[in-house]
Amino acid sequence: MSIEEQINDTIKKGFSLFKNNYVALIIGTLIAMIGMVLIITIPPLIFGIYYMCIQIIKGEKVEISDVFKGFNYFFTSWGLTLVASLAVVAGLALLVIPGLLLAVLFQYAIPLVIFEDRGAINSLKRSYAIGKENLAFSLVLWILLAVISCAGGLTHVGVLLTIPFTALCICIATHKLAAKTETEDTKAT
Repeated sequence: MSIEEQINDTIKKGFSLFKNNYVALIIGTLIAMIGMVLIITIPPLIFGIYYMCIQIIKGEKVEISDVFKGFNYFFTSWGLTLVASLAVVAGLALLVIPGLLLAVLFQYAIPLVIFEDRGAINSLKRSYAIGKENLAFSLVLWILLAVISCAGGLTHVGVLLTIPFTALCICIATHKLAAKTETEDTKAT
């Protein structure tokens, strides 16, 4: 499957799942955004949005209150956020490109914590490996979702749509790529 087909498939599936669950996702995102006023709650609430998206991908019913399930990952969410942020900032300080590359490679880390029940460092390592193995796809996906996020950021209401949609697309991509690399790892042994 070409990169264009993979991206198209990810976005189409993301839109379809978003359309079927938009009320819970938008209200959950609104609750998360309000809760993010307290800095200590930002990473767990972001994990909560991803948790909701993963439940949708698994075909399970999603509840608005699922946004608070991110607090089950409180320490992991903070560890992952701090380590990834420090690495990206250090990379940005080194001529910008290394930081952007790390942002692309780390985009799968949050879903991996939830999908595979991994810790912060192991999720970042696995995300890095998946992103590196699928670099062209990961780069195109990251750019496309960044453009969508920026478009949503032009209006305050737009982010209520783009935050859960982009999280859903990242979760879909993570699910596919993680399964693909797991299958390839199994074949290699």
